[in-house]
Amino acid sequence: MNIYLDIDGVLLANENALSPHAEEFLNTVLDKYPSSTYWLTTHCWRGENRAAEVLSPYLSPELADRIMQIQPTEWGEAKTDAIDFSQPFLWFDDDLYPDERAALEANDAIDSWIGIDLAKDPDRLRYLIEHLF
Repeated sequence: MNIYLDIDGVLLANENALSPHAEEFLNTVLDKYPSSTYWLTTHCWRGENRAAEVLSPYLSPELADRIMQIQPTEWGEAKTDAIDFSQPFLWFDDDLYPDERAALEANDAIDSWIGIDLAKDPDRLRYLIEHLF
């Protein structure tokens, strides 16, 4: 199973704060999928990988080191360009644009997108830890 992670609105609640339960969520994902977890974020786009640089200041030193094992993705206009549809996956993101939805639907994978809305449900990551993993 491949895991694709967004940062803003998923792991970071805003530009100044980590999302509730983000550290536990990341540790759970990395425990279960250590070699198949990928960044799918604007902080890792068009060959530039700034994901760890952006997220690390908010993490414990141990987890900041651990996220270095998360692999970058390459994508252009749509994040779905980076998804390997030949493998089962879960994609955690706060936004799904129409062209991305269309790509997921065309690949019969719309249920693989896990929407995160921290304003509506600040404990969403905790729920996912308990019910998805």
